[in-house]
Amino acid sequence: MARAPLPGWRQTRRATEAPTDARSPTLPGDRRAKLLRWLSEEGRFAADSGGLLASLCEKLAALGVPIVRATTHVRTLHPEFRGVARIWRRGESTEIRTPRRGIEFTSDYENSPIQYVVKTGQWLDAALDETTDRQFPILATLREQGMTHYVMAPLVFSNRVVNAMSWATDAPGGFTQADGEMLRDLVPVFVPVLEATAGRRIYSELLATYVGRDPGERIMAGAVQRGDVHRLKAAMLLADMRGFSRLTDELPEERVVELLNGFFDLVVPGVIARGGDVLKYVGDAVIAIFAVPGDDPAPACRMALAAAQNALAALAGASPEIRQHVSIDIALHCGDAAYGNIGSGDRLDFTAIGRDLNILSRLELLCKEVGRPLLMTDAFAAGISEPVFEIGHFELRGFRRHQPVYGLGQQDDTG
Repeated sequence: MARAPLPGWRQTRRATEAPTDARSPTLPGDRRAKLLRWLSEEGRFAADSGGLLASLCEKLAALGVPIVRATTHVRTLHPEFRGVARIWRRGESTEIRTPRRGIEFTSDYENSPIQYVVKTGQWLDAALDETTDRQFPILATLREQGMTHYVMAPLVFSNRVVNAMSWATDAPGGFTQADGEMLRDLVPVFVPVLEATAGRRIYSELLATYVGRDPGERIMAGAVQRGDVHRLKAAMLLADMRGFSRLTDELPEERVVELLNGFFDLVVPGVIARGGDVLKYVGDAVIAIFAVPGDDPAPACRMALAAAQNALAALAGASPEIRQHVSIDIALHCGDAAYGNIGSGDRLDFTAIGRDLNILSRLELLCKEVGRPLLMTDAFAAGISEPVFEIGHFELRGFRRHQPVYGLGQQDDTG
């Protein structure tokens, strides 16, 4: 049932059949040359892997290969997702799936064509029938949808990671030998094109994981020179885990890491859900910004406040174990920052610096002093509609002018 494409490709042509594929007016060699030329000259400029797959399938269909479904499966570098699968279906938009890490240990994966191809490094060529239904349950689903023949090929990238690509047809006789040769010949040319195209997304996601979405996009666009900065106006949020030093003294390092990740899980999802960008993890604190795209900072301030309230509500609903060890102090401010590259030599950091970020960090230190988990400056309070009250004017270390500090009205305070 599983066999290499050549020799042994599924023979569907009758002995009396002419060597030219009846579905295409061109000779097989002409089809191959057209396809490979397109891949090397135009396909490599596809905006993303989904567009590349769709264009390839359309080219194959135009050349007479009866494809109705095709997929690519590419491993990625992401803390949550193991890879990215793209599924093309004739007449439909390309679907994107992101299987989570750990899927490789599930029975669905263990009994899948992709597991077979990745493990063996061999092509899978299957005429869909009851035998294939039993060995690969996913193929039973395809057969119910009218598929007659399924082929999956290993795609070995330059780092030797085995990825995969598949094709399926509903043609009564399945793929012909000429179709099979076409698919076999395109793979060596397709692999480097897909690797380069997928690599752009992988590197972009990797940068976003470690420096944030907007910084990652700027770096990918070429902002890599030291001193390459620009100014931005933003609502700023700093959330700190209170009592972290005590925990590091009392608990094993592994337990402290678990609690720290639990703390970030309380804060970060609310930031991301409201369009914020996590700029930096600083020990037991996280700094996030909500960019102000125009002249009105109010929408960004509202999103930052909602993210802060979400974090405090998440803590209130957390497990007793988390609440036993984790307390959150949050400071909110709105102002300007210089945003870009700092560092030395070939070791740079993409970050934000400036007077207003210093105000933010000093404000967070007041939370414990005044006994409130959420404080904001007057600049931030002016951008929200919720009731606030002035707690007082405080001297912030390093600043001559006393800073008016505000808290939310009692009816909205989660502290």
